[in-house]
Amino acid sequence: MELKPKIEKLSDTKRKMSFSVPKDVAQKDYETTLKGFRQYVSLPGFRKGKAPLKTIERMYKDQIKQGFFEDAIPKYYKQALEELDKMGVNPINQGVLEDTDWETGKDLELSFTFEVNPEIELKEYKNFSVEFEPEKVTKEIIDGELSRLQENYATISDKDALSENGDVINYTILKYDGKDITKKEESSYKIGQETYGKAFDEALIGATKGCEITAIVELGPLDDKEKPEKKEMTLKVNEVKKVELPELNDDFAKEVGEFDSLKALKDEIKKGIEEQITQKNKNQTKSLILQKIIEKNPFEVPESFVDNYAEDMMRKYTQQQKNLNAEELAPMKNIYKSYAENEIRIYYVMNKLKELEKVEVSDEEIENEIRRSAEKMGMDVEKYKELYKKQINKEEIKENLISDKIIKNIEKTVDFKKPKKQKESKKKESIKEEK
Repeated sequence: MELKPKIEKLSDTKRKMSFSVPKDVAQKDYETTLKGFRQYVSLPGFRKGKAPLKTIERMYKDQIKQGFFEDAIPKYYKQALEELDKMGVNPINQGVLEDTDWETGKDLELSFTFEVNPEIELKEYKNFSVEFEPEKVTKEIIDGELSRLQENYATISDKDALSENGDVINYTILKYDGKDITKKEESSYKIGQETYGKAFDEALIGATKGCEITAIVELGPLDDKEKPEKKEMTLKVNEVKKVELPELNDDFAKEVGEFDSLKALKDEIKKGIEEQITQKNKNQTKSLILQKIIEKNPFEVPESFVDNYAEDMMRKYTQQQKNLNAEELAPMKNIYKSYAENEIRIYYVMNKLKELEKVEVSDEEIENEIRRSAEKMGMDVEKYKELYKKQINKEEIKENLISDKIIKNIEKTVDFKKPKKQKESKKKESIKEEK
């Protein structure tokens, strides 16, 4: 049987396929289903499987027709797909059968809707401007990392005197926003952080073990336009701890690791931060470039891809988070769907860019990338290859290098401008200074 499917374009990614199954073919398959159905029917006066076909058909017409559809339609669909392949039409999901109405002795008219990959044209993917200012390593960042390291080596001891700035309070919340807390859990807080507002920290100064304190908690605003939300909290102080930080000197550097001096420790911290920030800037640059390309070259993405990707992420999320109800999951679905749609757009854009840019990567470049990974772990490259041979995927490394090269090529044509918000904030600061 030769089917001649007709294709109707419903959208950039949706198609409708219609075709007719000749009545003689449909009738033959229908009768096969009917005879199979007879094997399970018992009628008075007839042995099982021997009842007249006409009688069975009259009594079970709807069930037989449904059985015929279930048996034959997948076969017709498969044959239609073979014809689509010859036409160069490639569905990316299982076709959905439209409403079907058929009577014996007539052609069977079938139609399916399915999705295809979008035809993407990147008319503008170079020579545009993007707002971005790379992050830089500053003395404040290095000092902050050094302070965190200093706190990790701090000694903590019980304190009988009144609490001061820098002390740690272990407390239990008794009331929050005027309501009693039934499930009481102990928490810790270091005075001076101002995580919950300056007033909260001030209320904790002068506390002693066993006392109750009522303090105002400020919950940070969602954006700059909103004011912090203030709530009243009553807490019981369980313990006051004194935190003694080690002195930042060469001895401290030697205790932390194999460093001859505090300067050597700072240099190592700086090196690590530089690597992190360099990677962060690289990722941010790539993301901004791709988002700009998507913005300048809009296209439709297949709904089935978005739904499947979002459902997969939701499934992983619900496995990690227990006791979630439907009300809590509802807003998460929209978030994951939005994320999935963006990721799929990036996937299509990168594939198209590979086609347009025709970037190549040599075996030597792949080997150099493996060598860099080994050096980061302080390992001999051959030892690294032996130890991580299952994890080393040269094809994946190649694809990543191709993507990096493409983004670098585009980056050379991009005009990076300082974000407007930063400009405005600096203007405000200069006005304040003038005043």
